[in-house]
Amino acid sequence: MTIQGLKDYRCPHCKSDRCGNDANAGWDVVTQQSVLLGEFDAQWCNDCGDVTLEEFEITDAQEIARIDAARAALAIEAAAPLLLAAAEAALGDLSAACAKGYVPMAIEQLTAAIAAARPERREGMQVGAQPLI
Repeated sequence: MTIQGLKDYRCPHCKSDRCGNDANAGWDVVTQQSVLLGEFDAQWCNDCGDVTLEEFEITDAQEIARIDAARAALAIEAAAPLLLAAAEAALGDLSAACAKGYVPMAIEQLTAAIAAARPERREGMQVGAQPLI
């Protein structure tokens, strides 16, 4: 799944991508990591100092492929909790699930979770199709 029009920013003087915006960060006690609280208008380049960054479109095929692969990995990571919950529903107590008729529902949840984890296959997957069992 290639996304058209990927943008990036660079210094207008030295063309470096070692640049950014001023921001404010805080600590998230739940995730135990720094989180972005706010972003400011001030922009900078590590080599040139304060600048107004220029936006440009990424056209290099290898860079676009790298970005697409990273986005796919993020989609899989985001779908992991849904997939785990669906697998636990399907496999937790299989005999009880079968007795209560939950297996078809679990299969549908697994199918939906797999589709969410693999965005490049969404078109071919029939979420909500007839269960296998």
